[in-house]
Amino acid sequence: MNQQPLVSVILATYNRAAIVSSSIESVIGQTYTNWELIVVDDRSTDHTKELIEQYCLKDARIKYVVNDRTKGVPGPKNCGMLQAKGEYIAFLDSDDQWFDCHLLDSMRIIEEKKVDICFAFWKEQVNGKVNDVFDDISYQQRLESVQKNFDVQDDVIVFPAESGLLEKYITDSLSIFNIITMVFKRSLLETFEMFGEGYEAGEDSAFIINFFDHCRIALHCKPHFVYNLSQDSVYFFCDRRALDPDTIYENKEVLDKLELIGLRTVSFKMHLRQKMENFDPKKRKRLLLLSNYALARQFYTLSYINRDEQKKALRYCFMSMKHNVNVFNILLMIYILISKKKRNNFLKRPVDLW
Repeated sequence: MNQQPLVSVILATYNRAAIVSSSIESVIGQTYTNWELIVVDDRSTDHTKELIEQYCLKDARIKYVVNDRTKGVPGPKNCGMLQAKGEYIAFLDSDDQWFDCHLLDSMRIIEEKKVDICFAFWKEQVNGKVNDVFDDISYQQRLESVQKNFDVQDDVIVFPAESGLLEKYITDSLSIFNIITMVFKRSLLETFEMFGEGYEAGEDSAFIINFFDHCRIALHCKPHFVYNLSQDSVYFFCDRRALDPDTIYENKEVLDKLELIGLRTVSFKMHLRQKMENFDPKKRKRLLLLSNYALARQFYTLSYINRDEQKKALRYCFMSMKHNVNVFNILLMIYILISKKKRNNFLKRPVDLW
Protein backbone atom coordinates (compact mmCIF):
# COMPACT_ATOMS: atom_id res chain seq x y z
CA MET A 1 0.00 0.00 0.00
CA ASN A 2 1.41 3.38 -1.00
CA GLN A 3 -0.64 5.33 1.54
CA GLN A 4 -2.29 3.73 4.53
CA PRO A 5 -6.00 4.56 4.96
CA LEU A 6 -6.97 5.75 8.44
CA VAL A 7 -8.53 3.04 10.63
CA SER A 8 -10.76 4.13 13.53
CA VAL A 9 -10.48 1.69 16.42
CA ILE A 10 -13.46 1.69 18.79
CA LEU A 11 -12.68 0.52 22.32
CA ALA A 12 -15.64 0.63 24.73
CA THR A 13 -14.90 0.28 28.43
CA TYR A 14 -16.56 0.45 31.82
CA ASN A 15 -14.75 0.32 35.17
CA ARG A 16 -11.77 -1.55 33.74
CA ALA A 17 -9.03 0.89 34.62
CA ALA A 18 -7.08 -2.03 36.11
CA ILE A 19 -6.87 -3.97 32.84
CA VAL A 20 -7.65 -1.69 29.88
CA SER A 21 -4.00 -0.66 29.48
CA SER A 22 -3.08 -4.01 27.92
CA SER A 23 -5.75 -3.52 25.24
CA ILE A 24 -4.57 0.00 24.50
CA GLU A 25 -0.95 -1.14 24.33
CA SER A 26 -1.93 -3.80 21.78
CA VAL A 27 -3.24 -1.01 19.52
CA ILE A 28 -0.14 1.12 20.05
CA GLY A 29 1.98 -1.92 19.12
CA GLN A 30 0.32 -2.46 15.75
CA THR A 31 2.67 -2.65 12.77
CA TYR A 32 0.00 -0.69 10.87
CA THR A 33 0.42 2.84 12.17
CA ASN A 34 -2.29 5.01 10.59
CA TRP A 35 -5.02 4.57 13.18
CA GLU A 36 -7.00 6.57 15.67
CA LEU A 37 -8.11 4.93 18.93
CA ILE A 38 -11.43 6.15 20.30
CA VAL A 39 -11.85 4.97 23.89
CA VAL A 40 -15.53 5.27 24.78
CA ASP A 41 -16.07 5.38 28.53
CA ASP A 42 -19.53 4.07 29.46
CA ARG A 43 -19.63 6.50 32.41
CA SER A 44 -17.18 4.59 34.62
CA THR A 45 -16.98 5.24 38.35
CA ASP A 46 -13.32 4.22 38.75
CA HIS A 47 -10.26 6.15 37.49
CA THR A 48 -10.71 5.16 33.82
CA LYS A 49 -10.89 8.81 32.70
CA GLU A 50 -7.60 9.77 34.35
CA LEU A 51 -5.85 6.69 32.93
CA ILE A 52 -7.02 7.31 29.35
CA GLU A 53 -6.20 11.01 29.52
CA GLN A 54 -2.60 10.07 30.34
CA TYR A 55 -2.49 7.99 27.16
CA CYS A 56 -4.01 10.89 25.18
CA LEU A 57 -1.17 13.15 26.35
CA LYS A 58 1.43 10.61 25.18
CA ASP A 59 -0.17 9.75 21.81
CA ALA A 60 -2.31 12.20 19.81
CA ARG A 61 -3.93 9.26 17.98
CA ILE A 62 -5.79 8.30 21.19
CA LYS A 63 -9.05 10.05 22.04
CA TYR A 64 -11.22 9.85 25.17
CA VAL A 65 -15.01 10.04 24.73
CA VAL A 66 -17.82 9.65 27.26
CA ASN A 67 -20.74 7.57 25.97
CA ASP A 68 -23.75 9.78 25.29
CA ARG A 69 -26.01 6.96 24.11
CA THR A 70 -27.68 3.97 25.77
CA LYS A 71 -25.61 2.56 28.61
CA GLY A 72 -24.57 -1.07 28.11
CA VAL A 73 -22.65 -2.84 25.35
CA PRO A 74 -24.10 -1.54 22.01
CA GLY A 75 -24.47 2.17 22.91
CA PRO A 76 -20.76 2.92 23.43
CA LYS A 77 -19.86 1.20 20.15
CA ASN A 78 -22.40 3.33 18.28
CA CYS A 79 -21.09 6.41 20.06
CA GLY A 80 -17.56 5.57 18.93
CA MET A 81 -18.57 4.94 15.32
CA LEU A 82 -20.32 8.33 15.17
CA GLN A 83 -17.05 9.94 16.32
CA ALA A 84 -14.90 8.00 13.85
CA LYS A 85 -13.01 9.83 11.12
CA GLY A 86 -11.31 6.83 9.51
CA GLU A 87 -12.09 5.27 6.17
CA TYR A 88 -12.23 1.94 8.02
CA ILE A 89 -13.52 0.88 11.45
CA ALA A 90 -12.33 -1.83 13.82
CA PHE A 91 -13.39 -2.90 17.32
CA LEU A 92 -11.53 -4.02 20.43
CA ASP A 93 -12.83 -4.91 23.90
CA SER A 94 -11.17 -3.55 27.00
CA ASP A 95 -10.08 -6.99 28.23
CA ASP A 96 -8.69 -8.37 24.95
CA GLN A 97 -5.45 -7.85 23.03
CA TRP A 98 -4.77 -7.85 19.30
CA PHE A 99 -1.64 -9.45 17.87
CA ASP A 100 0.58 -6.76 16.34
CA CYS A 101 -0.19 -8.01 12.82
CA HIS A 102 -3.97 -7.56 13.06
CA LEU A 103 -4.53 -4.24 11.30
CA LEU A 104 -1.74 -4.69 8.75
CA ASP A 105 -2.90 -8.17 7.71
CA SER A 106 -6.57 -7.10 7.64
CA MET A 107 -5.90 -4.06 5.48
CA ARG A 108 -3.62 -6.06 3.18
CA ILE A 109 -6.35 -8.67 2.65
CA ILE A 110 -8.99 -5.99 2.07
CA GLU A 111 -6.84 -4.49 -0.68
CA GLU A 112 -5.62 -7.74 -2.26
CA LYS A 113 -8.97 -9.56 -2.22
CA LYS A 114 -11.04 -6.47 -3.04
CA VAL A 115 -13.39 -7.04 -0.13
CA ASP A 116 -15.50 -4.70 2.01
CA ILE A 117 -14.94 -6.48 5.31
CA CYS A 118 -12.24 -8.68 6.81
CA PHE A 119 -12.52 -11.10 9.74
CA ALA A 120 -9.93 -13.47 11.23
CA PHE A 121 -9.48 -16.38 13.62
CA TRP A 122 -8.67 -15.88 17.30
CA LYS A 123 -7.40 -17.68 20.38
CA GLU A 124 -9.05 -17.97 23.79
CA GLN A 125 -7.48 -17.59 27.21
CA VAL A 126 -9.06 -19.31 30.22
CA ASN A 127 -7.43 -19.16 33.65
CA GLY A 128 -4.15 -18.05 32.09
CA LYS A 129 -4.05 -20.85 29.50
CA VAL A 130 -4.26 -19.88 25.82
CA ASN A 131 -6.12 -22.33 23.58
CA ASP A 132 -6.37 -22.46 19.79
CA VAL A 133 -10.14 -22.41 19.28
CA PHE A 134 -9.94 -23.68 15.73
CA ASP A 135 -8.10 -26.85 16.68
CA ASP A 136 -11.39 -28.11 18.09
CA ILE A 137 -12.85 -30.89 15.92
CA SER A 138 -16.28 -29.22 15.69
CA TYR A 139 -14.69 -26.06 14.30
CA GLN A 140 -12.60 -28.09 11.89
CA GLN A 141 -15.70 -29.82 10.55
CA ARG A 142 -17.50 -26.51 10.10
CA LEU A 143 -14.51 -25.00 8.35
CA GLU A 144 -14.27 -27.93 5.96
CA SER A 145 -17.92 -27.39 5.07
CA VAL A 146 -17.30 -23.67 4.51
CA GLN A 147 -14.21 -24.27 2.39
CA LYS A 148 -16.16 -26.63 0.12
CA ASN A 149 -18.84 -24.05 -0.53
CA PHE A 150 -16.86 -20.83 -0.80
CA ASP A 151 -13.75 -19.44 -2.48
CA VAL A 152 -10.46 -20.31 -0.73
CA GLN A 153 -7.47 -18.16 -1.69
CA ASP A 154 -4.29 -19.16 0.16
CA ASP A 155 -5.14 -18.76 3.86
CA VAL A 156 -8.20 -16.60 3.18
CA ILE A 157 -11.82 -17.64 2.57
CA VAL A 158 -13.70 -15.13 0.41
CA PHE A 159 -17.49 -14.84 0.59
CA PRO A 160 -18.91 -12.96 -2.42
CA ALA A 161 -22.01 -10.80 -2.07
CA GLU A 162 -25.20 -12.86 -2.55
CA SER A 163 -23.22 -15.97 -1.59
CA GLY A 164 -25.78 -17.58 0.70
CA LEU A 165 -23.62 -16.88 3.75
CA LEU A 166 -26.58 -15.96 5.96
CA GLU A 167 -28.27 -19.28 5.22
CA LYS A 168 -25.01 -21.10 5.97
CA TYR A 169 -24.68 -19.16 9.21
CA ILE A 170 -28.19 -20.14 10.30
CA THR A 171 -28.08 -23.80 9.29
CA ASP A 172 -24.57 -24.58 10.55
CA SER A 173 -24.45 -22.24 13.58
CA LEU A 174 -21.25 -20.76 12.19
CA SER A 175 -19.32 -19.23 15.09
CA ILE A 176 -16.37 -18.19 12.96
CA PHE A 177 -16.98 -14.44 12.78
CA ASN A 178 -15.78 -12.36 15.73
CA ILE A 179 -16.44 -8.64 16.07
CA ILE A 180 -12.95 -8.07 17.56
CA THR A 181 -11.39 -9.16 14.25
CA MET A 182 -13.80 -7.18 12.08
CA VAL A 183 -12.35 -4.38 9.93
CA PHE A 184 -14.80 -2.76 7.51
CA LYS A 185 -15.41 0.28 5.33
CA ARG A 186 -17.06 3.07 7.31
CA SER A 187 -19.11 3.98 4.24
CA LEU A 188 -21.14 0.79 4.78
CA LEU A 189 -22.84 2.49 7.74
CA GLU A 190 -24.66 4.68 5.23
CA THR A 191 -26.51 1.57 4.06
CA PHE A 192 -26.56 -0.79 7.04
CA GLU A 193 -27.77 -0.37 10.61
CA MET A 194 -25.52 0.29 13.58
CA PHE A 195 -25.66 -1.87 16.73
CA GLY A 196 -29.17 -2.51 18.02
CA GLU A 197 -29.29 -0.83 21.40
CA GLY A 198 -32.14 -3.07 22.51
CA TYR A 199 -29.69 -5.99 22.76
CA GLU A 200 -27.41 -6.65 25.71
CA ALA A 201 -25.96 -9.88 24.32
CA GLY A 202 -25.93 -11.06 20.75
CA GLU A 203 -25.63 -7.46 19.58
CA ASP A 204 -22.31 -8.24 17.91
CA SER A 205 -23.76 -11.13 15.89
CA ALA A 206 -26.86 -9.11 15.02
CA PHE A 207 -24.61 -6.35 13.68
CA ILE A 208 -22.34 -8.71 11.73
CA ILE A 209 -25.09 -10.62 9.92
CA ASN A 210 -26.49 -7.37 8.51
CA PHE A 211 -23.63 -7.47 6.00
CA PHE A 212 -24.00 -11.13 4.98
CA ASP A 213 -25.07 -11.60 1.34
CA HIS A 214 -24.73 -7.87 0.70
CA CYS A 215 -20.96 -7.34 0.96
CA ARG A 216 -17.83 -9.09 -0.20
CA ILE A 217 -16.26 -10.57 2.97
CA ALA A 218 -12.91 -12.21 3.73
CA LEU A 219 -12.00 -14.52 6.61
CA HIS A 220 -8.28 -14.82 7.41
CA CYS A 221 -7.58 -18.34 8.71
CA LYS A 222 -4.95 -17.15 11.16
CA PRO A 223 -5.48 -15.84 14.74
CA HIS A 224 -5.47 -12.08 15.18
CA PHE A 225 -6.17 -11.69 18.90
CA VAL A 226 -6.55 -13.38 22.28
CA TYR A 227 -10.09 -13.57 23.64
CA ASN A 228 -9.99 -13.45 27.44
CA LEU A 229 -12.81 -15.36 29.09
CA SER A 230 -13.11 -13.50 32.40
CA GLN A 231 -15.66 -13.56 35.22
CA ASP A 232 -16.92 -10.05 34.45
CA SER A 233 -17.56 -10.77 30.76
CA VAL A 234 -21.22 -10.45 29.79
CA TYR A 235 -21.27 -13.78 27.97
CA PHE A 236 -17.94 -15.58 28.38
CA PHE A 237 -17.68 -15.34 32.18
CA CYS A 238 -16.93 -19.06 32.42
CA ASP A 239 -16.19 -22.12 30.30
CA ARG A 240 -19.65 -23.66 30.03
CA ARG A 241 -18.17 -26.92 28.79
CA ALA A 242 -16.68 -27.36 32.26
CA LEU A 243 -20.03 -26.86 34.03
CA ASP A 244 -22.17 -29.74 35.27
CA PRO A 245 -25.84 -28.96 34.46
CA ASP A 246 -26.92 -31.27 37.27
CA THR A 247 -25.22 -29.21 39.98
CA ILE A 248 -25.52 -25.65 38.65
CA TYR A 249 -28.40 -24.94 41.05
CA GLU A 250 -25.85 -25.04 43.89
CA ASN A 251 -24.28 -21.82 42.56
CA LYS A 252 -27.06 -19.21 42.40
CA GLU A 253 -24.81 -16.54 40.86
CA VAL A 254 -23.79 -18.75 37.94
CA LEU A 255 -27.35 -20.02 37.52
CA ASP A 256 -28.75 -16.49 37.30
CA LYS A 257 -26.10 -15.46 34.75
CA LEU A 258 -26.77 -18.51 32.59
CA GLU A 259 -30.50 -17.86 32.69
CA LEU A 260 -30.00 -14.24 31.63
CA ILE A 261 -27.69 -15.31 28.80
CA GLY A 262 -30.21 -17.95 27.71
CA LEU A 263 -32.99 -15.37 27.47
CA ARG A 264 -30.77 -13.00 25.51
CA THR A 265 -29.84 -15.84 23.17
CA VAL A 266 -33.55 -16.46 22.60
CA SER A 267 -33.93 -12.78 21.72
CA PHE A 268 -31.18 -13.05 19.10
CA LYS A 269 -32.67 -16.25 17.65
CA MET A 270 -35.98 -14.41 17.26
CA HIS A 271 -34.06 -11.67 15.42
CA LEU A 272 -32.70 -14.34 13.08
CA ARG A 273 -36.26 -15.47 12.36
CA GLN A 274 -37.02 -11.98 11.10
CA LYS A 275 -34.08 -12.23 8.72
CA MET A 276 -35.55 -15.44 7.32
CA GLU A 277 -38.54 -13.50 5.97
CA ASN A 278 -36.35 -12.48 3.03
CA PHE A 279 -35.85 -16.08 1.86
CA ASP A 280 -38.09 -17.80 -0.66
CA PRO A 281 -41.03 -19.76 0.91
CA LYS A 282 -39.52 -23.23 0.54
CA LYS A 283 -36.17 -22.24 2.02
CA ARG A 284 -37.86 -20.17 4.74
CA LYS A 285 -39.97 -23.14 5.81
CA ARG A 286 -36.88 -25.33 6.21
CA LEU A 287 -34.99 -22.65 8.15
CA LEU A 288 -37.96 -22.01 10.43
CA LEU A 289 -38.04 -25.71 11.31
CA LEU A 290 -34.37 -25.50 12.27
CA SER A 291 -35.10 -22.34 14.25
CA ASN A 292 -37.94 -24.05 16.11
CA TYR A 293 -35.60 -26.88 17.08
CA ALA A 294 -32.95 -24.42 18.30
CA LEU A 295 -35.48 -22.45 20.34
CA ALA A 296 -36.95 -25.64 21.81
CA ARG A 297 -33.47 -26.70 22.85
CA GLN A 298 -32.72 -23.30 24.37
CA PHE A 299 -35.91 -23.31 26.45
CA TYR A 300 -35.28 -26.95 27.41
CA THR A 301 -31.88 -25.94 28.79
CA LEU A 302 -33.45 -23.08 30.75
CA SER A 303 -36.08 -25.44 32.12
CA TYR A 304 -33.55 -28.13 33.01
CA ILE A 305 -31.16 -25.92 34.95
CA ASN A 306 -34.12 -24.36 36.83
CA ARG A 307 -35.95 -27.64 37.37
CA ASP A 308 -36.03 -27.27 41.18
CA GLU A 309 -38.08 -24.06 40.80
CA GLN A 310 -41.27 -25.67 39.57
CA LYS A 311 -43.21 -22.64 38.26
CA LYS A 312 -40.26 -21.21 36.38
CA ALA A 313 -39.18 -24.62 35.03
CA LEU A 314 -42.70 -25.38 33.82
CA ARG A 315 -42.92 -22.05 32.03
CA TYR A 316 -39.69 -22.69 30.14
CA CYS A 317 -40.71 -26.27 29.41
CA PHE A 318 -44.02 -25.09 27.91
CA MET A 319 -42.06 -22.66 25.71
CA SER A 320 -39.82 -25.52 24.60
CA MET A 321 -42.84 -27.62 23.63
CA LYS A 322 -44.40 -24.67 21.85
CA HIS A 323 -41.53 -24.72 19.36
CA ASN A 324 -40.94 -28.45 19.14
CA VAL A 325 -42.54 -31.34 21.04
CA ASN A 326 -40.05 -34.14 21.64
CA VAL A 327 -39.39 -36.94 24.08
CA PHE A 328 -36.92 -34.86 26.10
CA ASN A 329 -39.22 -31.97 26.96
CA ILE A 330 -42.14 -34.36 27.59
CA LEU A 331 -40.04 -36.33 30.10
CA LEU A 332 -38.79 -33.10 31.63
CA MET A 333 -42.36 -31.88 32.08
CA ILE A 334 -43.29 -35.08 33.94
CA TYR A 335 -40.11 -34.88 36.00
CA ILE A 336 -40.88 -31.31 37.11
CA LEU A 337 -44.43 -32.24 38.08
CA ILE A 338 -43.65 -35.27 40.22
CA SER A 339 -42.35 -34.89 43.78
CA LYS A 340 -38.61 -34.78 44.45
CA LYS A 341 -38.78 -37.99 46.46
CA LYS A 342 -40.10 -39.95 43.48
CA ARG A 343 -37.71 -38.54 40.89
CA ASN A 344 -34.58 -40.61 41.52
CA ASN A 345 -33.14 -41.39 38.06
CA PHE A 346 -36.35 -40.78 36.16
CA LEU A 347 -34.84 -38.11 33.90
CA LYS A 348 -31.78 -38.67 31.76
CA ARG A 349 -30.66 -35.41 30.18
CA PRO A 350 -29.15 -35.17 26.68
CA VAL A 351 -25.37 -35.56 26.65
CA ASP A 352 -24.74 -32.08 25.27
CA LEU A 353 -27.01 -29.66 27.12
CA TRP A 354 -25.07 -26.57 26.07
